[in-house]
Amino acid sequence: MNKNSYVYSKANGLLKMEAKALHYKRYIELGFFHRNEIDNYDEESIYFIAQTNDQKKVVGVTRLIRKQLDQLPTIRNFIIYDAELELLKKVETACLVEVSAFTKVPRHNVGLGLIRTIMQYSLENQIEVWICCVDQRVFRYINRLFDYPFQIIGEPKIYLGSNSMPCMFPIKDGLQHIKEKKYQMYKFLMTSDKNVKKGVLS
Repeated sequence: MNKNSYVYSKANGLLKMEAKALHYKRYIELGFFHRNEIDNYDEESIYFIAQTNDQKKVVGVTRLIRKQLDQLPTIRNFIIYDAELELLKKVETACLVEVSAFTKVPRHNVGLGLIRTIMQYSLENQIEVWICCVDQRVFRYINRLFDYPFQIIGEPKIYLGSNSMPCMFPIKDGLQHIKEKKYQMYKFLMTSDKNVKKGVLS
């Protein structure tokens, strides 16, 4: 499928339930969750989805977790470097989120569209910093893709079954870096039209 075969949106109602179901299903398949494991961050999460344009099937998902800094999963589960932690403490709670549950159905290339969707949401809602923990291979991939704007903020460890890196993306500085190094990617992330403003990208 090409990029025009998908619609991206913030998930509400039944679509949010579908987003949670796909997240849970894929994480079990990948060995990140045990069956019947409880996810403690559902209620504080804003979900975003990719759907096929024809059948409206949910084939990709990610979420933003909004909680106090010390209650975010990356901060709770990793040793964070002192200097980086002090920087994060200076960010207002409302301006900081954790990107989580990033997964998709195999053979559906919706990762970049999901990143663009949460970028647009973040810009429209004064979010300044993303925190995340990602598999070491994924970390290398996204940093090559964006020319290394993601910053490691703590000690790597085995987390959810893989060697993971705690990192952050300061949105303003990160976008400026991408603009200078990967201008076409910057233009893609900054695409804004009436659909984007409604929380929908196609």
